[in-house]
Amino acid sequence: MRPAAVPPFRTLDPALAAAERLLATGLSTVVYALPDELLAAARLNTVLAGTSPRLTLTRQGWQVIHVAAGGRADELAVAAGGLATLVAVAGWSRLKRCETCAEPFLDRTNGRTRRWCTRHRPNHRPPA
Repeated sequence: MRPAAVPPFRTLDPALAAAERLLATGLSTVVYALPDELLAAARLNTVLAGTSPRLTLTRQGWQVIHVAAGGRADELAVAAGGLATLVAVAGWSRLKRCETCAEPFLDRTNGRTRRWCTRHRPNHRPPA
């Protein structure tokens, strides 16, 4: 059994925020491969293939970020690195698909109980 990645995931917040934005596009194939963890890992590794990890000092402290070729941290590289770290710590259980629309989302709740994307969450009010 894997240890739980305890919210609020402070050191992973920037990368996971990017991952949440990209789950519907550049990283969707990773989630759509689940529950086949080996295929999902292969797809995530494909995204990570052109990146290199770097230790960087941020406002939240030291973080490992993934940078694309050329030495710049593009959003997809950072997001894929954050997802890889999250999966290594907590397994695949936080990557889910909405029960209403099947869009991928990242469950960052304490008990991994979220079942819907942001648009379909009960009692969720869209921004005005």
